[in-house]
Amino acid sequence: MKKFTVENEQSIFQRKLEQFQRRIVSAVEHKRMTMRDVIQKYNIKDEETILQWMRKYGIFNPDYTIIHTMKNAGDPSNVKRLKDQLKAKEDENERMRKEIFLLKQKGIMFDAIVQVVKEDYNIDLLKKVMPGQSTPTSPKGDKEE
Repeated sequence: MKKFTVENEQSIFQRKLEQFQRRIVSAVEHKRMTMRDVIQKYNIKDEETILQWMRKYGIFNPDYTIIHTMKNAGDPSNVKRLKDQLKAKEDENERMRKEIFLLKQKGIMFDAIVQVVKEDYNIDLLKKVMPGQSTPTSPKGDKEE
């Protein structure tokens, strides 16, 4: 059985204190709590105290900016994989830009056709919506029984 000594008690206190500080840092970093919430809940002196803990135990730099570290960042296969992922995202982004452009063009053409039909043939193609009607109703021939 361990002997009770002041040194053992201080060691236990230090471990508990460090665990507490790490929990606080984690809560702030993962945005589970704000610094102001931590200060109020745990009666901590000020934000500088929390920032000191973050510098010691967290992933933040002294300017309170997130530093993202990545394991095996210099590994050539990892770099190639990330470049391939980036290229795929850029290709998808370009495809979506083209699709948006085409959809906008279709919308412009549709509006023009509706306007021409209305002016030349006096036919209003736009559905009249009743106040309070939230969804379009199906035509009478499409009813399910």
